[in-house]
Amino acid sequence: MYRLVLELVRETNFGNVGRLRALLSAMSSNMFNEVADSGHAFARRLAASTLTPEMQAQETLSGISQVRFLSGLARLQDLEPVVAKLREVQDVVFSRLTLRAAVTTNAGSTDDNQRALEQLVAQYPQPAAGNATAAAAAQGAKFGVASRHVFCPLPFATNYAAQATRTVPFTHPDSVKLQVLAKFLTPNYLHREIRERNGAYGGGAGYSAQQGVFSFFSYRDPSPLQTIGTFGRSVEWLLAHAIEDRELREAKLSVFGDLDTPLSVSDEGMAYFTAGITDDVRQERRDRFFAVTAHDLKDAAQRYLAAPEAAELTARAVIGEEGLDMSGDWERVHIQ
Repeated sequence: MYRLVLELVRETNFGNVGRLRALLSAMSSNMFNEVADSGHAFARRLAASTLTPEMQAQETLSGISQVRFLSGLARLQDLEPVVAKLREVQDVVFSRLTLRAAVTTNAGSTDDNQRALEQLVAQYPQPAAGNATAAAAAQGAKFGVASRHVFCPLPFATNYAAQATRTVPFTHPDSVKLQVLAKFLTPNYLHREIRERNGAYGGGAGYSAQQGVFSFFSYRDPSPLQTIGTFGRSVEWLLAHAIEDRELREAKLSVFGDLDTPLSVSDEGMAYFTAGITDDVRQERRDRFFAVTAHDLKDAAQRYLAAPEAAELTARAVIGEEGLDMSGDWERVHIQ
């Protein structure tokens, strides 16, 4: 298996231009179809991409930016520059400087896998000292938060809207309040207003704990700008609403349903590998959900979503029909 991994990452033949062209065309078409099917997910990534470095990376690799990038590559007549760039990327990315590995195995095979992994790593190149390209890839670029309104016109007969706000990360005490808040707003206000009144297929709120981003979204929405207004009104409604014990309990049960979803064996250690989140940290955070009160939800909404300074940490995105009236401070981002 390890030999196969090495062959894939170090011996790929990028010189087969015909095969490369077919692959780029298929990837471009597949991603464009994904936007039509899951435009709300693309809109959420697009909105959050200016708020945190991780969301910027996600949007670049699997968002509208990637759709636009693949579309441009698929239209190129001469792919030789692409071949050269892929070989350069291969040398930079697949090196010891940027390599981290996670192996899922049973206890009896640990030593064998460790030896095989060490042999694999030994065959990865070590970048020369002073290699500026490799060093830049390892360190990443500087990031600055920006509040933007982005509209991506596409030849669809429907629209998707999203609003994202940078809040607090996974380990912050208020993160559990925000997670319950998202579960509270969706069934008690957003579903009714976005689906039943605005005519969208669906919508809601979500809190990405590891990224520290609170977001709203709508799916197949005939009135995305009206829905964006609904996002803001949902916070006003919450602050004025007398939260019932039953509503709060149902929101918590929904959170626990997500937290207690069974994981595959290969996914069990990924939170620690990718974000340093141990089982103890995860359990400690889980226990804090029991203490969340109605006052906590209003406090979190006021502090992170309604306060004047929240506007500077909030971005919006709409993906949809070219003919939408997106005047004002909306920035257009075209795929082609």
